[in-house]
Amino acid sequence: MCNASSPPEPKLAKCDEWVKDFDFDEFTKDMKNLGDELEKNQGPADVRHLKKMVMWSNACGLVGMLTMGLGVHFVPIFALSTFTFTRWTMIAHHTCHGGYDKIHPNKNRWNRFKFAIGGLWNRMCDWFDWMMPEAWNVEH
Repeated sequence: MCNASSPPEPKLAKCDEWVKDFDFDEFTKDMKNLGDELEKNQGPADVRHLKKMVMWSNACGLVGMLTMGLGVHFVPIFALSTFTFTRWTMIAHHTCHGGYDKIHPNKNRWNRFKFAIGGLWNRMCDWFDWMMPEAWNVEH
């Protein structure tokens, strides 16, 4: 015999009971409104911040490369790891998600579809990492 009734709802753990009363539609609306508001507030200050982060990241890379001859030493290890980490987490990640598409005046570089693409020089200047930016754009 076929029972057409829906299966009973699984019992929620005490720490998850808030989900029963959570208004997902209202939450979605709030997140959309927040995104719209933040996008409206983007502008020249964000571009200045990006330029400052690129400058500090590049300074770490330069210090790391200039001090590699010291052997196993804290300075090149810290500088190169900071360069790689900041280049990926602060610069490439946000650019590849389109964070600067609408506000940066240089659309040929700071655009999700052009960043680190178009030759070895662009790749080395923008994304000095083992993973290809094209692969990340597809995978992520």
